[in-house]
Amino acid sequence: MRSALPVVAAAAAILLVFVSAASAAPVASAQGMLQAEYLYGAPANLELADLVDRPRLLGTTHVQFQDAATGERRLTGYADAVAVYDLPLESLVAVASDFESYPSFLPRILEATILAHDGPIWRVSYNVGIRFLGVQVSYRSVFDTVVERLEGGAVGVRSWQVRSLDDGLYESYSSFYFEPVLVRGKTMCLVRYFNRPGLRRPGFGVLQVLDLFTPPEARAQVAAIAGEARRRASR
Repeated sequence: MRSALPVVAAAAAILLVFVSAASAAPVASAQGMLQAEYLYGAPANLELADLVDRPRLLGTTHVQFQDAATGERRLTGYADAVAVYDLPLESLVAVASDFESYPSFLPRILEATILAHDGPIWRVSYNVGIRFLGVQVSYRSVFDTVVERLEGGAVGVRSWQVRSLDDGLYESYSSFYFEPVLVRGKTMCLVRYFNRPGLRRPGFGVLQVLDLFTPPEARAQVAAIAGEARRRASR
């Protein structure tokens, strides 16, 4: 009989794309984050020089609960990560808005297909998952994404689930935020990443395995955007 561990580990790694939940913080302090649909703006009191090429997880938690209306077991959570890169803002935005290419550089994105494009809004179908020791576990959803030009030259890219194709997520929100910042007298770009999913019927052991996978996975989501921007610039 095949061990259940690969399936649990795979499911946990998928959740890290959605949740990236490290050591759990008190729910009360995270209540606003657990209701947010996106995070724009640079957090206060950051030492920007310490974040150059060093993605940092600013805050995270996860909560498993029983939905009062349906009695269904659910999991929600959020991740808020930030980094600074010595790269042009527009090159980073170009990568973050190249949705169909996500599988080639973003961890855990197995498939991405643009279904429609209406003005600033893209509708994209994603298959997010992991292949682990011969086992594949994934979730399929359709998201709408908008790219927004903001004050001060900043850009936001935010997404929200419009339909779960396999009934795995009851909701999901994410965003990238890009802002020009001055570090050591040079203009660089701050990148902020936010994720808040809602998983239906989480498997046994998922929360425990999350702690093992979280640190590298959370940082990888931010670093992947910069890495792809650098790769494209070198072509």
